[in-house]
Amino acid sequence: MEKIAVASQKGGPGKTTTTVNLAAGLALAGYRVLVADIEPQAQAGIALGVRLTGTDIAKSLALPLQHLAQGVPSTLRSIIIDRTELLRSRKSKGTLHLLASEQATMTNAQHILHAAGVEKAHVLRDLLAELEDEYDFAVFDTPPAVQSLNGVALAASDYALTLCNPKGATVEGAVTMRSTIRHVKDRTSGAPGGASDPKYLGAVLNMAHPMGEWSTEEIDVRNQMVDAGLQPFLTEIREDSRISGSYSKGMPAVIGYARTAPGKRYARFLQEVLDRMDTPEDEWEIAQSADEQLDAAEAAAVPAQQVKEASSV
Repeated sequence: MEKIAVASQKGGPGKTTTTVNLAAGLALAGYRVLVADIEPQAQAGIALGVRLTGTDIAKSLALPLQHLAQGVPSTLRSIIIDRTELLRSRKSKGTLHLLASEQATMTNAQHILHAAGVEKAHVLRDLLAELEDEYDFAVFDTPPAVQSLNGVALAASDYALTLCNPKGATVEGAVTMRSTIRHVKDRTSGAPGGASDPKYLGAVLNMAHPMGEWSTEEIDVRNQMVDAGLQPFLTEIREDSRISGSYSKGMPAVIGYARTAPGKRYARFLQEVLDRMDTPEDEWEIAQSADEQLDAAEAAAVPAQQVKEASSV
C-alpha cells in the first residue's frame, strides 16, 4: 500500500478536492484505494457522500487514533466505509473505501496527540499496518497548518504533495509545507516506530485560469512556484464550477465529469503523480514560469502574424 498525503499549511487552496479526485482517479484506473480523512472538518467524507451523525459517529477515524495514542489496542476494519458504488457508472474494477472523520471526535484526537508528542507520531501508520496487503493506495486529506494531526498523517506517508492557488499567500504556505515534509525524518527519529521519510512530490496549481485571464497576482504565483523550487506539476487544475459543484453532490469530478475538461485534467495530474513516485526528482518535468510561458506565446504569435501578412501580399 503506497500512502500519499495531500498537505497544505494554509486553508482554502483545494486540498480536499485534490485528495478525493486523486483517490477516485486511482480507483477508476483499477486500483484498490483507501481515503483517510484526518481533517476535523470532515470534508473528504462529505465529498464522497458521507456525513457521520448520530450513532455513525462511532465510525470516526478519530476514535482508533485516540485509543492507540492512549495505549488501548484498536483496529480500523470495523469503521471502513465502502464508496465503490461511486464507480459503477464507469465500470471500473477498482475499489474506493473511506475512513471518515467527525469534528468533535477528531478535535479531541488532536488534543490527545498533541499532549502525547512524538512518542505517538506513528499511531496512524501502526493502524494502517493491518491493511497493508488489502489496498494499493491510501490517500490522506490532512488539516491545514503544522499540527499534531498533520504530523501523524505525514509520519504515515510514503509520499506527500502540496498545492497553491492564484493567491500569493499560498506559495509561502507551500514552501513551509515542503520544508515540513522534508524534515519529517528528523522530527520522528525518536519515535518508537522508527523515523518516517516521505518523498516530496511537488506542488499543483489549483483554481488556475487560462493565460488570457491571468491576473498580476496569478502571474506572480506561477513565477514564485518555480523560483521557490516547489517543483510545480505540468498539469494545473482550472477553476471550474463543475468541480465545486461535485463536492456538494458527493461525487468527485474525475468520476462525474470523466470525459470533460475537469476529469481529463485530474487524470493527467494523476499520471504525473505516479510518474514522479517512480522517478528521481532531478528527472521530473516541471511547469514553466509565467514569464517563460508568456514569452513562448509571444514568440509563437510573431511567426503567425508574419505568415498572415505574407499571404495578404
